[in-house]
Amino acid sequence: MRQYRWTLDTQDDDGNWSERRDAPVPNPLDYDGPPQKAANHLRDVFVRTLSTPAPGPRAIRVRTWEGHLAVGEPHAETEWSRE
Repeated sequence: MRQYRWTLDTQDDDGNWSERRDAPVPNPLDYDGPPQKAANHLRDVFVRTLSTPAPGPRAIRVRTWEGHLAVGEPHAETEWSRE
């Protein structure tokens, strides 16, 4: 099982991005798969949990780093938008 450190950014309806620290997933995350699959998994979880109550954030961005530290460029990144 690999460990991934992650960040979650959300975009409001005015287009402003901010980092979210209140996500319902442990950080670091234990996940059995490569960095992009871990990022996609987190994205799917956050879309489900942050979309209620509607409308939720306009967009989310998840970045993942393999290991205990979020240092340097992320190993994977994914985004979702309701538009």
